[in-house]
Amino acid sequence: MPHFDSDYVELLMRRLGRIAPDAVPRWGTLRRDTLIEHLMWVVLHSMGRSDQMAFQGNWLTRRLLAPLILNGWVPIPKNLPIPKKDRARGVTLRCPGGLDDLRALLEEYLNLVQADEFHPAPHPLFGDIGVDGWDKMHLRHFEHHLRQFGV
Repeated sequence: MPHFDSDYVELLMRRLGRIAPDAVPRWGTLRRDTLIEHLMWVVLHSMGRSDQMAFQGNWLTRRLLAPLILNGWVPIPKNLPIPKKDRARGVTLRCPGGLDDLRALLEEYLNLVQADEFHPAPHPLFGDIGVDGWDKMHLRHFEHHLRQFGV
């Protein structure tokens, strides 16, 4: 698996750019624009700069599910719903923006990590996964959605 670095960001941008605005995903209801907004939200969330979701995890998600997903032994499930609590609070898991905004955000994220100034927020299910955990999570999450659109 690649590392979440500048080379990966360039590859990600090229692959996202190949998704037509009207592309129909293999599963789910996302479209290209809402996918980009969703990816932005997740990165912002990892940086502690989004609508924070209530922690939904427990011992099982932190100790068993997290390593299985983060290490790629189990794929990210498709069509995960927003928890009712968070939906009621208006959490949409999206942040307005386009491809250029996502690129700028990812560059900012990487700069913070490289400067050792990134202070990650807890994952909503896995809890405190640290910088390395978010690195793995972002890679798995991006690849999950790229597969969703066949790129």
